[in-house]
Amino acid sequence: MNREISVVNQLRKNIEKQFGKDIQTATDCDNLVSLITRDCKTNISSQTLRRFFGLIKTTTRSSHFTLDLLSQFCGYGNFKEFRNACNNQELELFFGNSDNTNHNYWDRSEQLCQQIIKSPDLLVSTHHRLMSFPMARKYFMENHPLRDLLGSVYAQYFLAYLKYNTSNEAKIFAYGFLFQSSFLLQNTESMDLYYNKVKETELTENVHVIPAGLKFGVQLLYADFTGNENLFKRYFAEMKKARLRYRTASEKSVCSFESTVLESLIFTNRSQEMKFLIENNTFQVNNDEDYIPSERKETHDEVWKILCAVAYQKMGDKKNTERFLNQINLKNLGTGWKKYYSLLYYSVYFHSAQLDQKIECFSKLKILIGETYFCYYQNYLIAFSKELEPLVVGDINLLA
Repeated sequence: MNREISVVNQLRKNIEKQFGKDIQTATDCDNLVSLITRDCKTNISSQTLRRFFGLIKTTTRSSHFTLDLLSQFCGYGNFKEFRNACNNQELELFFGNSDNTNHNYWDRSEQLCQQIIKSPDLLVSTHHRLMSFPMARKYFMENHPLRDLLGSVYAQYFLAYLKYNTSNEAKIFAYGFLFQSSFLLQNTESMDLYYNKVKETELTENVHVIPAGLKFGVQLLYADFTGNENLFKRYFAEMKKARLRYRTASEKSVCSFESTVLESLIFTNRSQEMKFLIENNTFQVNNDEDYIPSERKETHDEVWKILCAVAYQKMGDKKNTERFLNQINLKNLGTGWKKYYSLLYYSVYFHSAQLDQKIECFSKLKILIGETYFCYYQNYLIAFSKELEPLVVGDINLLA
């Protein structure tokens, strides 16, 4: 609501600029009616304008017709187009001023993520200019990748990001997430493309611990998916050597090298390799990035529990699976992470749940798949449906 009020206030200012003076009297509104009728070839009453500019007290909001017409008077197609322009102008003013050290870029990125998740229009329009600003690339993209939206047009953000940042670290980061998107959408052609992009990008010394883990995770998942056993063994041996170089960096990071690799391996049945990563995980000792809030550490801790639950379930270790499942609180997952990791959680929780909980779990999985478009999980849905059908009373098509 506050955001809408801010945009309407900006529309008032734009109209007054177009009009040439502040709108303060009924006569001003009469004269403005003449200009709008002339320029837009559409009539509007002076009384409507007096209400819009607060000369007449009212408790009702302006109609869509009024807002669209006034936006057209300011040179926009409609109010939605004007609102998108306002959003982009605000973001450019904020992220474009990298000299202002007082800006809390992390919090603004968090707010932007929340807005994008709620607004399809903002999701489509924001990335074109935003990615040109270094502070937006660092805080909004690199520190706030929205995993929940990997099945949407959000994937275009990574391509826009690469237009302005072509370092090896940036390539691994962007192509790695594009590979994950392709995998979850089960688009094998795109998987081939982005795997090769990641493979071809050298792991230079300046690549951060998380993109480094992502590079090996992508390569291992691809080798497993394509059934190339020799390639998988080679990548895993290389990963074990590389993790030793990143041990110190992992001790300073909210997410370790091993955890990042495990994020990809949990989509396989490589139980021994997953066990190695869990048992040799490097936990954070201190934090060298003081701008990262404690909430992000809380999210990563929750993700670690979910990854361990998935891994132990695939190992057939019921005791440890239950141990981690009982510790998980999905409310601790941050913005843009909830759906992605909830899908993993429910895919494991289903196996140990009681009948009524299984039905609820199945329902939540179905909803989340529909919202994320992650068709990778359809096989889970089919398998769970077959398990439930003999137990559910009545002729019910669970997949309908």
